[in-house]
Amino acid sequence: MGINATAINHVIVAVEDLDAAVETFTETWGLTLDRRAESAAMGIEMAYFPVGESVLELVMPTTDSESNPTRRQLNRNGEGFYLLCFRVEDIHAAVADLRAKGCTVTDPAGSD
Repeated sequence: MGINATAINHVIVAVEDLDAAVETFTETWGLTLDRRAESAAMGIEMAYFPVGESVLELVMPTTDSESNPTRRQLNRNGEGFYLLCFRVEDIHAAVADLRAKGCTVTDPAGSD
């Protein structure tokens, strides 16, 4: 079946220093920062850069706890690519298809 992707929604890059990363992506790459945000529940700070119809999202953990998924990613792999999110026609069907194929998929739709 496949996931019937219609576009890349966003790409997430995990970083250790959000200020430095924002500076790199604005000064070196010439991207325009749309906004910054923080999610206390997820333990991250984020910066968003629109790129065409997609978004580049930089994320930095706000805690050093190994229970923080972004911190674990950084500890394992260092800074860099973290997540790719596709736009799909039917999120529930896409998740079911991937899980049936043995993929680990986090909860993208807000429910199990």
